[in-house]
Amino acid sequence: MSDHEHFQGAYAEGATPPWDIGRPQPVLVDAEKRGWVRGAVLDAGCGTGEHALFFAAAGHDVVGVDVAPAAIARAAAKVAERSLSNPPRFVVADILTETQAFGDRTYDTVVDMGFFHTLDDEERSTWRSLLARLLAPGGGYVMVCFSELVPGSCGPRRISEADIRETFAASEGFAVTDLERTELRTHRDGAKAAVQAWLARIERV
Repeated sequence: MSDHEHFQGAYAEGATPPWDIGRPQPVLVDAEKRGWVRGAVLDAGCGTGEHALFFAAAGHDVVGVDVAPAAIARAAAKVAERSLSNPPRFVVADILTETQAFGDRTYDTVVDMGFFHTLDDEERSTWRSLLARLLAPGGGYVMVCFSELVPGSCGPRRISEADIRETFAASEGFAVTDLERTELRTHRDGAKAAVQAWLARIERV
């Protein structure tokens, strides 16, 4: 099964995937309060839109992109239910290959809740090059991913500190300004769980 099929299937027939907790992840709420999310925002792999909606309510101009049409349909329905003066725009697209779908522009912040840890080595390089184009000079990439402390091997790749620092090295035009251990909230079979993760703030320099 391809990644596209996996993510589209995760929302099939009204299903709610483990990473969709029906509200923004606390770690990203905190990141916005700390001033890490600034100006125009691109939410990469936005799912059903909880983070994009949160950032829009906080006053940001937001575009959310996801490869799963069912997820974007749910995000659009949430926009219709909530009274926002500047609602986010949601787009169905493969963010690595269909960048024309969300406009020829730059963003002050790119937010990634669980996208980086789905990428293979070649895709990491593609994503880094794309970030260099998407981010305005001095812009920030706020990323949350599985850490190497997550047990087992099923699901997303486990990411080490070295993986992050090597991918976004100064020689590649980036600076890892903050890197912290955190937790992702998830649910499975009705039970809540916390997954060990990294929170990174990376600047385009």
